Amino acid sequence: MKMNPLLVYKFESNAERKLFPVFEKAEFESATAFHSLNIPKHERKQFAEADFVVVSNRGILILEVKGGRISVHNGIWHTKDGNDNIKKLKESPVEQAKSARFALENMLREKSLSINLNKVNFGFGVMFPDVKLTDVTIELTNEMVFDAIDWDRGKLGRWLEKLYRYWGERTGKTERLSNDEVALICNAMRSEFDREKSLLSEVGDSWEQMISLTDQQYLAVDIILANDQVVIEGGAGTGKTLVAGRVCEILDAKEVPVLFVCRSPVLASFIKARLSRTRIHVINFDSLKRRVEKGDIPKFTALVVDEGQDMLDMDSIEVLDRLFDGGLSDGRWYFFMDPNNQGSLYANFDKGALDYLKDCCFKIPLKRNCRNTRQIAEHTLMYTGGNIGNCPINANGLPVIWKDLNYDSEQAQIELIEAQLEHWIDEESVLPSDITLLSSCAYEDSVAYKLDKRWKRKIVVINESFGERWMDTQLPFSSIRDFKGLENRYVMLIDNDALVELPSVINLLYVAMTRANAVLWMAIPSNKKAWFDEKCIENAQAVIEYSEVNRNG
Repeated sequence: MKMNPLLVYKFESNAERKLFPVFEKAEFESATAFHSLNIPKHERKQFAEADFVVVSNRGILILEVKGGRISVHNGIWHTKDGNDNIKKLKESPVEQAKSARFALENMLREKSLSINLNKVNFGFGVMFPDVKLTDVTIELTNEMVFDAIDWDRGKLGRWLEKLYRYWGERTGKTERLSNDEVALICNAMRSEFDREKSLLSEVGDSWEQMISLTDQQYLAVDIILANDQVVIEGGAGTGKTLVAGRVCEILDAKEVPVLFVCRSPVLASFIKARLSRTRIHVINFDSLKRRVEKGDIPKFTALVVDEGQDMLDMDSIEVLDRLFDGGLSDGRWYFFMDPNNQGSLYANFDKGALDYLKDCCFKIPLKRNCRNTRQIAEHTLMYTGGNIGNCPINANGLPVIWKDLNYDSEQAQIELIEAQLEHWIDEESVLPSDITLLSSCAYEDSVAYKLDKRWKRKIVVINESFGERWMDTQLPFSSIRDFKGLENRYVMLIDNDALVELPSVINLLYVAMTRANAVLWMAIPSNKKAWFDEKCIENAQAVIEYSEVNRNG
């Protein structure tokens, strides 16, 4: 039976821990078992979840698990653990399963799926893997209860068959669902609880916002795992790192040794922290290159490369090629990259390197932006010509703060920055940790180094050795290069007078602007305003076309 998620790091009870591998090993055609499924909009509870939900061609079963010794006195349920500690239950497991069953049906109906839910066989049951039904002395049918005897004899599949038949006879709903209908239901359900934290929510305690995998990204994960060599292309914000992380976790759960490579040492540090509960080997490209040159090839089965556009030169491809005995053409690898030329800050793009990869692989596009608002996407396109994907309607956000933010001196820029920080932090109660000062300069060369001591003492410089967390009271500063692959709610793009002087200005702008989730702030140097105006004119038609596409869905 398929499991979702494939791997659980923390179980709410020993009984759930005990049953998870039983579900995993059970043979039941076209079935998926969801563990700890969040069910919003419960009739009586602000938050509810089902311990296990089984979806198959036979319908949907909601299963409540209770471990330990179970007893019922005067209609009140109690559990007793191994130390004889007795706990009174607020609600019977039967009522929990029953109410969750109707809440789940209501949730699916609200999603307006292209499936007739009236024909779906919904049912529920309870699981007591530590006691026999006869010991509980309750009036429940045998079909509704999985007990210690079923557990001992490994009869989960047979019990599920009986439970489906029991509810089918009671409801009269015996029509089998098609595989497509089962897939629709599964996709709708897993989006309710299968959520990934954005990278920065791993490092900033203040941000609890979760990013859901989109249907397109779920499909990408499925296709990736079904192939041995895949190039995944998507603009900034389309979820490449999110999908790469999910692929790593699934492969690790299947005990496939994984090597994760990216160019940025800072991003590698964050990824390593994020995947710390796995056995995945995370390494930045320069460290990998040094090892390969010494003949010290890491042992792995699957290679995952993130921010792959930073390695699209033949020298870098040769390093990756040496990781496999037969070269990349014989290896198992997944290459995540931004197809926009603006996305690379490291490699001198070599079309031959890209052609070499694409000649022997399956290709997947990611076009749905799940990081930036539409305003940020359009502003990025306006100045860089880089398309960062279609933004969903609900990502329509605040305007980019840039008009009338012109400065003709260092002090004038400092005053603009400090005024905006005062407004956000003092008046709008924005946490300093939610704001990133982003520059093409090192901290000591940046105008941030000359801010008033009130702000300067809050600043923490993001780099490889900083660690994986900063406090709510700290104001992160980073070079654009070091912040590549990361993000924050508010981004202040500073030192733009120095930025425009750099040969890679377009690439740096593209990366910097797309780090912002909700609000992008950028001051324009007066003596460089003509350069910015010229870019607006160059990309005006592309912005109009992009806006039309997004406006029409």
